[in-house]
Amino acid sequence: MLSDVAFPANRDGEASRNPRGYSWRVQNGQWNQWGRWVMTALLCLAFVLVNGGIGFGATKKDRDLAAALAFWRSRGCEPWAKPDTSMWMHGWRFNAVFGNCRAEDGHDQHLYFFDRARFVGTDGLGTSSEILGLWRNDTTLAFMYVLYRPQDALCCPTGGGKVVRFRWNGRRFRALDRPPPRQDGKVPLGR
Repeated sequence: MLSDVAFPANRDGEASRNPRGYSWRVQNGQWNQWGRWVMTALLCLAFVLVNGGIGFGATKKDRDLAAALAFWRSRGCEPWAKPDTSMWMHGWRFNAVFGNCRAEDGHDQHLYFFDRARFVGTDGLGTSSEILGLWRNDTTLAFMYVLYRPQDALCCPTGGGKVVRFRWNGRRFRALDRPPPRQDGKVPLGR
């Protein structure tokens, strides 16, 4: 709509007609359509630049995360098995990576803890069918172990979940909650 566009004045003080309607001027306190588009693009660009790129959270600059991912690969995890880094916080001392390591069906879940870039241990449970990262603060990480009944297929757990918190004291970590047993067909609920 060229009639809604604010055109800059020419030398004679009359409004000049811009055939494309490109104007960045504010009319009645509002940006016209072209101005809104430009401002939106600039704000998006500024947001991406401030946050260090499109990959938020764990960035390429995080050397501790790079070391943790190298450790993950050294444990024999398949190249296609990418760990979940949603519980990793850049610059925080106590962190974890978790996820499927070797199973094509995704049910060979492992959990590894780190003090900065140094591996400090696992959850001690070996493999689990499914682990979900729930919440964290600087010294505590909470994970939920999905529970299966003996008759459940891997696709369809019906046992709910057990939340296990792990706390870091500056030297080592420990589980604050008792982890669930492995489902071997002999327990009513297992991971």
